[in-house]
Amino acid sequence: MHRRTLLKAVPLSAIALLLAQSGIRNVMAAGRDISLAFPFDVASWDPTARIIPQATSLHKCVFDQPLEYGPDSQLGAGVIKAYTWVGDDGLELDLEFRDDVYFHNGDPLTSDDFKFTFFDRLKADTTLQLGYIWNMIDSIQTPSATRAVIRFTKPFVTAPQYLGFAGSFILPRKYISTVGMDAFLAKPIGSGPYKLVDHQRNNRIVLQAFDRYWGGKPALENVTIQIIPNPNSRASAIQSGQVDFSFALPVREALRLGKLPTVSSALTVTLDTYLIQMINKPPLDDINLRLAMHHAIDKKALARALLNDLPAPLSVPSPPGTPGYDPDFDFPYDVDKAKAYLAKSGYSESKPAIFKFFATNGVHPVDNQMARAIVQMWAKVGIQATLETIDVGVYFQSVAAGTLEGPTLWFWNNTTADPELYAGTYLNADTAFSVWRSRDVMEKLSPLLVELDYAKRIEQYKAFHRWVVEQGYSLPLMQGVSCVAHAKTLHYAPYQNGWMLPSHWTA
Repeated sequence: MHRRTLLKAVPLSAIALLLAQSGIRNVMAAGRDISLAFPFDVASWDPTARIIPQATSLHKCVFDQPLEYGPDSQLGAGVIKAYTWVGDDGLELDLEFRDDVYFHNGDPLTSDDFKFTFFDRLKADTTLQLGYIWNMIDSIQTPSATRAVIRFTKPFVTAPQYLGFAGSFILPRKYISTVGMDAFLAKPIGSGPYKLVDHQRNNRIVLQAFDRYWGGKPALENVTIQIIPNPNSRASAIQSGQVDFSFALPVREALRLGKLPTVSSALTVTLDTYLIQMINKPPLDDINLRLAMHHAIDKKALARALLNDLPAPLSVPSPPGTPGYDPDFDFPYDVDKAKAYLAKSGYSESKPAIFKFFATNGVHPVDNQMARAIVQMWAKVGIQATLETIDVGVYFQSVAAGTLEGPTLWFWNNTTADPELYAGTYLNADTAFSVWRSRDVMEKLSPLLVELDYAKRIEQYKAFHRWVVEQGYSLPLMQGVSCVAHAKTLHYAPYQNGWMLPSHWTA
């Protein structure tokens, strides 16, 4: 482990940062309302209760995370302006906080709010999913309002990465203690770039720029997020001018809309990955079936037909450009191999393997279309999968309870690019995100979770990735693609992790 000090905060857009530093208001954006189309609502205004990475963009409008990821997914300062590992055992992390951060009601954000969020609440309420990640905290000391020292019960080498991801948002101790949790959920406050003005569940979220935001008041003053689950409806909304920005559009729709005189589109390859989450239940407990499922998927054809040939097909959980990517390992599309593996277990086209297959619909670009295409590919080798649509919230509930009935096409978000937050999380039986759970996985994974030597840890993850794919415990498919369309007058700043952050845009 080594000392790493962060001195530079992740900026807003260049224009917004310049305005914030000079104290000049963006006259062009002043008072302008913009409207966005998003596929789903927050599950709760307590961002620590249920960790749904897809909702991170919404929560980041209202709340701050301790550390911040920039557009290039590089970790930078945020509410925490510096951190230091104390010693070489990965057990103690010293945090230094900014002294100019305020909640929306004017209360200052201090290290005590951090302790309240990451320790006191998690000890008092074990149902909070944030605690599934931070349950190895032994204590948090707060020597001053701008300093906290975390002591872990075991090495937590990726703690800084998690401080900018996966439900890590700071909540206001004083406000919650005063009004109670129910009142907070009804009228939440954070220290983020926007204040929540109105929320009509599954309909709209109305935000107003926070003029005391430590990163500078956002250039876009008023933001309304329309909840529109259907992707075609989101496309129609931007085409008709009902909204200024539409998120998670089908690729073809984004390309079509980008040809209109008043609309621009942006397709960005992200750090996210499409994969099939396997379950350790019959008939998927058969390795021959799992490997046949994987060999039968023509990933290049899927990328070409559905995603404009943008994403790279994956043979390992980590995509190109990330530390855990292994370009030397290839798991090929091979129909003959798929049929041979099925035959070993007595399956064929006349006697197919039968199971339910789940996918979301419209939550991410081409999710349901991709699932349907995969079902057709499987049918050609002797696999009969019945496709069912699953709601995002239902998926997470089923995963946490271990009641998921079949393999699921999933879009895995990883802001950090670290391999631990790919397969190291979704195959970790000790987390709420693990679908496949088996002892042999944990025997191989557990040492990696406490490895302090970074280079050694990355090489071990590459070996782990090969093994889990060879066992059929995870079926990585391809990189994610963020597909959006927006009014030409709106200057959109894409993030490599796919986040939608209006506080970083201008008009």
